[in-house]
Amino acid sequence: MENTSGSYIVFARKWRPQDFDDVLGQEHIITTLKNAILSKRVAHAYIFTGPRGIGKTSVARIFAKGLNCEKGPTTNPCNKCASCKGISSSSSMDVMEIDGASNNSVDQIRELRENIKFAPSYGRYKVYIIDEVHMLSIGAFNALLKTLEEPPPHAKFIFATTNPEKVPATVMSRCQRFDFRRIPVKLIVAKIKTIAKSERLKISDEAIFDIARTSGGSMRDAESILDQLTSFCDDMIRHEDVVELLGIIEQDRFADITQRLAEKKTGELLKIIDELITEGKDLFQFVTGLIAYLRNLLVLKVSNELQYLVDLPDSYIEKLIRQSSLFNMEEILYIFYTLLSCANAIKRSEIARFITEASFIKLSMRSHLLSLPEMIERISQLESDISKDKPYSAAESTDTKSSLRTSNHGYRDREKNAFSGYADGDRLTKEPKRESGMASLPPAGLEDTTSSGVTSIALKEKNPSSDIPLIKEKVKYAWPSILEEVKKQKISIASYLLEGILVEVRNGSIILGFEKRFNFHKEVLELPNNKRFIEGIASKVLDTNVKMEFKIVEDSTEAEDENVGSAEEKASYARKDAESRNALDDPIIQSAIDIFNGKIVKGGGGADLR
Repeated sequence: MENTSGSYIVFARKWRPQDFDDVLGQEHIITTLKNAILSKRVAHAYIFTGPRGIGKTSVARIFAKGLNCEKGPTTNPCNKCASCKGISSSSSMDVMEIDGASNNSVDQIRELRENIKFAPSYGRYKVYIIDEVHMLSIGAFNALLKTLEEPPPHAKFIFATTNPEKVPATVMSRCQRFDFRRIPVKLIVAKIKTIAKSERLKISDEAIFDIARTSGGSMRDAESILDQLTSFCDDMIRHEDVVELLGIIEQDRFADITQRLAEKKTGELLKIIDELITEGKDLFQFVTGLIAYLRNLLVLKVSNELQYLVDLPDSYIEKLIRQSSLFNMEEILYIFYTLLSCANAIKRSEIARFITEASFIKLSMRSHLLSLPEMIERISQLESDISKDKPYSAAESTDTKSSLRTSNHGYRDREKNAFSGYADGDRLTKEPKRESGMASLPPAGLEDTTSSGVTSIALKEKNPSSDIPLIKEKVKYAWPSILEEVKKQKISIASYLLEGILVEVRNGSIILGFEKRFNFHKEVLELPNNKRFIEGIASKVLDTNVKMEFKIVEDSTEAEDENVGSAEEKASYARKDAESRNALDDPIIQSAIDIFNGKIVKGGGGADLR
C-alpha cells in the first residue's frame, strides 16, 4: 500500500493482500471466486466464516475490486484505477464496509435498504461488506431478509463472521457460504521472512517460529507481533525477545519439564512451577502449552513419518523423537488427559497453583502403565483364577505390581468390615433337629443325602408348587441348601445372608432380621435383582413360591429364632469373598478401572468390572 500521508502504517495494514495471489492458505475459496468471475456466475450474497485475522475482509475487498475494476470484471484487479484505489483506501462510494457490531439496529438496515436502490456511482456493482454480521439484531436481520433474497441486479452482499452459528438460518440459506481455514505455520513463517527481508529486519529463525506459533493461524496477529518486536528490539530480534515480550513459555522449557516427568522427579517439577509463578507466567497458558507439546510427542510416537503434522523446526523435531522413546503410548495418553483435566479445573478455580502442583505430583508418582493388550491378557487370567476359586495372592505378582502405577483405591469401609463382628448365640446347623432321639424327616421336595456324617439337602429339578404350605421348621431345615445354592452363583450375597436372623415365616414369606450394624447387608439384599435371585433359589429348594422380606431388629432377642449362619460358615464365606476382593485390589484391575473409567459391580462368584 502506498503511503501518501507520510504517517507510519502498521504491518497488518501495509502488508494486507491486494490481489488474490497474495492471499495465504485459502486456495479452495480463491479458486471458486475466480471461476465465478470468469464464468459470470457471481451470486448476489456470500458469507465468509472463520477465525480472526485469516483474510475474510481482505478477500471481500479483492473480490469487490475484481468486480468493479476498470479492466474487469477480472480475477487480477489492477490496483491502479480509481475504483481499485478507492476500495483499497476504503473511500469508494460503491463499496461500503459496514461494522455489524456498531451498525446493528433496524433503522440502519432500513437506511441501507433504501440506498441500495440507487445505481453505483462509477462502478458496475454496489458491494456491501458487513463485518461481524452475527452482531446484527434480530430485527435488523428481519429487515434485511427480503432485500437479501431479491436484491437489485447491481447489488452484491458479502458478510463476514467469526461466529456463523449466531447467524439466523434464514439469512444463511440465502448466501453462498465459504469457510476460511487457519493459516498453516509454515506459510506464516514464509510470509514473515518476506516482510523481514523487505523491511530490512534482522530476526532469528527461532523467533520467526515463535511468532508463527503464537499467532494461532492468524496472519494479522503474526504481523502485529512482528511490528511490536521491531519497536522492542534495537537491532536483532531473538527468541529471548519474543519470550520476554509475549510472556510465552519456550519449547526448551517444555522439553525440560517433560524430561522431569519421564524421570519422575517430583521436587524438581514443583520448583519449575514455582519459578513460572514467580516470573508471572499464566498457569493456564503453561498447562495448555505443555498439552500442545505432548500432542507433538504423541504424533511422533505414532510414526516418525508424521513430521509434517508438527509445526516446529527440524532441530526441535529431532529432540521430540528422542524424548518420545522415554514413554510408552499409554503413558503419554495418561499424562495428556491428566493435564487436560488440570487445565479445565484451573479455568474454573481460583486456586490454580494448588491444582497444578497436585496434578504434577500425581503424574510424577505414577508407575509404568501396561499396554491394553497386556492388561486384557492379565485381567483374563485373573478372571480365570477367580472362577476356579483359586486363592489369589498379591505377593505372587510382584512383577505385575512394579509395572503398574500406584493408586490408593480400595473398598468402602463398610464393605471392608462386612465380616467384622458376629452376633453371639447358637446358629442353625446343617443337621436336622432331633427330638426324643429320633431325626425328623426331610420336608416335601427335599432329599436327604448323607456324606461323612453330615446331612445335606439335594435340590430336585422340578418347578415350584404353589400349593405346598411354607412352615418355619421346613425353612430352618432347608436353609443350608439355600445358602449353598446362593454361594455357587453369588458368594457375596451368601455372606450377607449369613448375618440374617430368622424372624418368622408368614403367608409364604421368609422374614429375615438384621441388627442395625448390618443395615448395609439388608440394603444390598433388598436390591430388586438380588431379592429376585434369592427368592428364585429359595422357591426351587423349598418347592413352593417364596417371597423374601428383610427388616432391622433392635437386637437378637426380638427374633423368634437364632441366626441362620454359623461362625464357621461365616469365616468360610468371608475367606472366599476376601480372595475375590484381594484380586480386585490388584493393581492390574485398578489400572483398568482408571483407564476405562470403570467401577466394581458385585456379581456371581466375585465381582464384575463395568
